[in-house]
Amino acid sequence: MYKCIHTRFDDKMPENDGVPIVLTASMIEMSDFNLNPFIAFSGGFPKFLVRKKLYPPVPFNPDGTAKFAPYGLRKVESLLIEEFGEENVVTVCPTNLHRFIGPKTKIVGISTMDPLGIGFVSRTYTSIFGINGKPATLVEFETLLSNPALRKYRAKIIVGGSGAWQISSANMQHELGIDTILIGQAEHSLIQIFRKALNGEKLDRVITMQIPEDKEIPAIKKPSIYGTVEITRGCGRGCAFCSPTLRQRYSLPLKHILKEVELNAKRGTRAILLQTDDVFLYKSKPNFIPSREAFVKLIQDIDKIKGVDYIQIAHASLAPVVYDRKIVEEIAPILVEKSLWRCNGKRCASIEVGIETGSVRLMEKYMRGKMLPYKPEQWQDIVVQSIGILNDNGVYPLATLILGLPGEQKEDILATINLLDRLKGAKILYVPLLFTSEEECILKRQKHKDLKNLDELHWEILARCGRHDINTWKPEINKIVMVGSLLSYSYYRWRHGKKIFTVIMKFSGLEAIFVNRKVGAGCQPKYCTLNLGHINNKAGK
Repeated sequence: MYKCIHTRFDDKMPENDGVPIVLTASMIEMSDFNLNPFIAFSGGFPKFLVRKKLYPPVPFNPDGTAKFAPYGLRKVESLLIEEFGEENVVTVCPTNLHRFIGPKTKIVGISTMDPLGIGFVSRTYTSIFGINGKPATLVEFETLLSNPALRKYRAKIIVGGSGAWQISSANMQHELGIDTILIGQAEHSLIQIFRKALNGEKLDRVITMQIPEDKEIPAIKKPSIYGTVEITRGCGRGCAFCSPTLRQRYSLPLKHILKEVELNAKRGTRAILLQTDDVFLYKSKPNFIPSREAFVKLIQDIDKIKGVDYIQIAHASLAPVVYDRKIVEEIAPILVEKSLWRCNGKRCASIEVGIETGSVRLMEKYMRGKMLPYKPEQWQDIVVQSIGILNDNGVYPLATLILGLPGEQKEDILATINLLDRLKGAKILYVPLLFTSEEECILKRQKHKDLKNLDELHWEILARCGRHDINTWKPEINKIVMVGSLLSYSYYRWRHGKKIFTVIMKFSGLEAIFVNRKVGAGCQPKYCTLNLGHINNKAGK
């Protein structure tokens, strides 16, 4: 296990003999990455690449508790405060655990998203950068669990959160010294479990939580990191690699949402991050038809709240953008005005979307609902048209691609490359990811895709996406990338063989120099020539 020195730990007894329930998360999850939720993706990179200054801890309140905390942990905190009283529950950074864990402490609750570094981002980019480095998320989780304060008074250590499944799946529970792992959503089952633990009753080592009803979801009582506020939960589109598709879908009431926004704004978060698996599901109609009136009102109402300097939407699907482009046209001015982002000096908004593949066959097999109300064979047109609409309104999305879906064939990869060709010139930040079979998804029994098993065409996609991202977002670092690529060529050739030559040439920009052209330069996005009416006619709109 990773070892560290806890410089702030001491053997002094905490005031009042500690607090019965202490909540925390690793240092990397108790940070807002300098108010940059997209840079938080770097937590999945090897630790030697992720410096501490990238993820400073959240500030403390005067009593030593965390001023901000992960949204899921704040939900848990709210449930526990309602049941056991505020004086019996605290949320703290790992560096302050020794101030609150004492003889009275019965439970230390830990929330985690990617404890072992085997999520999509961690597996992909730790593999790409290589050098056998542990991902930062794993290092910080091990550091948390090696904190002497956790063991001193023998409190029960209970771990939950979206990444808790990783620990039980890897049979690491005993090694990490975790008493109980909670799998699933907390709202329905948590109180009963914590009451048993407080009473000294024995808990199962792994507990699968029951699905809550929407009325059981509490409002947070204290501010969240990024000013996160949940607006919908669940998805229902049925993507086989994704866990939210298995959750019941519902929209939170507007009053509930605005209450949390106001709390965050009053307590100094500055930004509001709208947590959703697809923002266009907010009060959506049957067959995933977006509700323009409800969604636009939501954004406008949030914009009116004093203290909201920035608004960021977490995720969106692309089909609704094509179905009703006026939604984007009406909300984009607000999102751009209250955006954190710049692209080549120009203010822009961003949002995470899933392109995943250009293959109609794979879309039909694994993601039939992703393009509703359209059909799988329209997927490429939908992607190109929607990205065009977003770009035209100053929204430059972060787009994921999944490499190595089960059963993927050469023609599927070529279809994705064709889609990338059609998107030349578009303002996108591509994030290619290796297929990862997560516990709470339909494909959970399928084998992960590893870097060593990638097809040469997969490497082509990785190189093209990297080159596009640099040209679009950071062209000023081209010389640094070129030199770094040349210096690292021998290492990557040793690891991956001769095929890496063309990858390095393309990614570094050297290929473009040698053929006297820049990748994508001078090309106009083909979405400019698409017929939106043609797509909508096929959807029966």
